[in-house]
Amino acid sequence: MKLGAPAALSGAALTLEQLRLFSQVAELGSLRAAARELNVSPSLATRKIASLELALKMRLFERTTRNVKLTEAGNIALRWARHTLENYEEVTDDLASLRERPSGTVRLAVNHYAGGTYLPPLLQNFCAIYPEIQLSIATTDSIAELLDSSYDVAIHSGRVPDSRVVGVRLREYRRVLCAAPAYLQRRAPPAKLEDLGTHDCLVHSTNEPLNWFFRKGKRLIAQPVKPRIEADSHVLLLSLVRLGLGIARLGYNLVKSELAAGKLVELLPSYKCVYSSGELPGIWIIYPNRRVLYRTRVLIDFLTEQLARPPA
Repeated sequence: MKLGAPAALSGAALTLEQLRLFSQVAELGSLRAAARELNVSPSLATRKIASLELALKMRLFERTTRNVKLTEAGNIALRWARHTLENYEEVTDDLASLRERPSGTVRLAVNHYAGGTYLPPLLQNFCAIYPEIQLSIATTDSIAELLDSSYDVAIHSGRVPDSRVVGVRLREYRRVLCAAPAYLQRRAPPAKLEDLGTHDCLVHSTNEPLNWFFRKGKRLIAQPVKPRIEADSHVLLLSLVRLGLGIARLGYNLVKSELAAGKLVELLPSYKCVYSSGELPGIWIIYPNRRVLYRTRVLIDFLTEQLARPPA
């Protein structure tokens, strides 16, 4: 598809493919990486950028042997290119909503646990219902990455996200304090919360690595812990707990089968694992605070309906 470039830049006709490639090269700082991302050969990508520069009568990039860098003209053209691509996305999305046939790519970010357990069957159903929507999925347990503007919607487990995003809390879930029998053979199980201060604790590096909070009745208790290992993935922490390396706080659904089989042991069950606010963690749908395209809204509504149901 072709569209006219601004008269101030050129009288030539440009293509959306050129603008997408130009934007991707600018974002990645590498023509080869952008070509790989868009599934075109580096030689074809080079010709497309050269054609774009010829049409705009401006040099858009300073090239070195390792990367490319935008020129002053390139920065101006990039703002226009991204605005043009956004407008095109909005127009085609609005037309799709009129036909009630959502199409295009939705970028979804999920944590490792969701991506490896309950999410795939939900997405199987979604893809069957909406065959013209493509999904690009990134897995991460990093809150910073979930808040990055490059995704359209994310599934987040934990505490409330910040004001940069729109967050819909779907349901609460509980965590349990647990350890493997092998660890408890080496170390006496904690009889009270204070005992945790002398145990090897396996902590989530971005989620209370130095203090664990518990609630008993109306009492909120902060318990300092000694991190034996820090990790940014609950799935990895589960593997470490299985090996008998220490005590961790993990979601009940993540460990319930292991608890039932006796492979893990729940500790101090009369205390609820909470955040410093006293709240239980929740399952959230979050998305950037900007216009939501129709195809993204369809996915948000589907996931909200499915995930709001209590697990079996």
